[in-house]
Amino acid sequence: MVVKSSAPRSEPKKPGNIYDAFAKRMLGQVLVFIDFLLNYADKEFVDEIDLTQIQPAPTHYFGKDGDERISDLVFSCPLKNNDKKKTSGKNSESWMAVIVFEHQSKNLKDIPHKLLKIVSAIWEGEKKEGKKVLSAPYFLVLRTGKKPFRGTPPKMSDSLPKGRDGKPLGKMVEIDYDVVDLPAWDVSKLVGGAVLRLTLGILHKMTGGNEDEFPEALLPLREVVDVGERVELTNELLGFVDKAFKARGRSLDTATIRAAMQTVFQGEGESMIKSFIDEREAIGEARGEAKGEVKAGRNMVLKALRKKFKRVPKHIEQAVLSMSDSIALESLLEHAIDSDTLDEFATAL
Repeated sequence: MVVKSSAPRSEPKKPGNIYDAFAKRMLGQVLVFIDFLLNYADKEFVDEIDLTQIQPAPTHYFGKDGDERISDLVFSCPLKNNDKKKTSGKNSESWMAVIVFEHQSKNLKDIPHKLLKIVSAIWEGEKKEGKKVLSAPYFLVLRTGKKPFRGTPPKMSDSLPKGRDGKPLGKMVEIDYDVVDLPAWDVSKLVGGAVLRLTLGILHKMTGGNEDEFPEALLPLREVVDVGERVELTNELLGFVDKAFKARGRSLDTATIRAAMQTVFQGEGESMIKSFIDEREAIGEARGEAKGEVKAGRNMVLKALRKKFKRVPKHIEQAVLSMSDSIALESLLEHAIDSDTLDEFATAL
C-alpha cells in the first residue's frame, strides 16, 4: 500500500533537484523507507531499532531556514531496548537513532561537512528540549552518479591542514556513514517491495543507466494487485520521467508512454492504456489552457494601464505579472479601467 507523503510537492527549478524531489517523495513514505532500511542499511543498526515506531524527525531540529536539508530524509527510530518507564515527560531519556537519507548525485567530498552540520542541528534541538541522552546518528548516503564511487568515502579530516607527518592537525571527531551506490546495481536484481524497486529502478535509468530503457524499471508495477494504486503509481513515475526528459531538452511523447504502458498493463487491454493516455493529455491541455488564460489576463491589465496612464511603474507591472489567478485578473482589469489614478489601482492590487 502506498502511504501518502507529507513532503512538499513544489516544482523543482533545477534539473538536479528533480531527482532529489522524486527520491524524497517516494522514499519519504515511512513503509517504503523501512523497506529500504531492511534491504540496504547496516544490519547491526537495523537489529537495534524498533521498526514499528519509526517516524519523521521533528522539523524544528533543523533551524529556521533548513536550506541544507531540502533533499534529506530524516527519521527518528526508537531503539528496542528503550525503558518504557522513561519514555514520557520533558526530560525523557529514551534512546533514539536518527537516520539521515541523503540523495547525492555528485561526488562525496562535501558529505562529511554536511553531515556534521546536520547532526549538530539535531543535537542542539534535542538539548533545548531537555533531552539527557542525545540521538545516535546513523547516516546513509544514496548516490546516483553516472559512475560508481571508487575508493574510501571522504572524511572531515581530508579538508584540514596536515602536519609534517602527513596527519591532520588538531583534534577531530569523524562522522561515519554508509554509501549505497545506485550505478553499481543491476535493475533486474533490485530487492525489496514493488514501490522501493520502482523508485530505485527509475532513478537508476534516469541517472546512471540508459534513460530510453526506463520502461524496464516499471516491471515491478505488475506486482501491484490494486488497479487504482497501479495507475496512481504509473502517473507518479511517468510524471518524474517527463520532468527528467524536459530537463534534458526532450519530451515524453505519446508513443513512448504507450510502449511503457504496454509493459505494465499488457494483459489488461488497450482500453486501459488509451484511457490513461487520454487522461494525461486532457490534464496537459487543461493546464495549457489555464496558463493561456492567465497570460492573456495579465496582458489585458497591463495594456489597459498603459493606455490610460501611459507609463506603468515597474513594481506595479511586476505585481501584475506575478498573478496566476485568471478570475482575480478579470477583477483587476475592471479596476484598471475604473481607477482614476495609479495609486487607486495599486490599492486594489
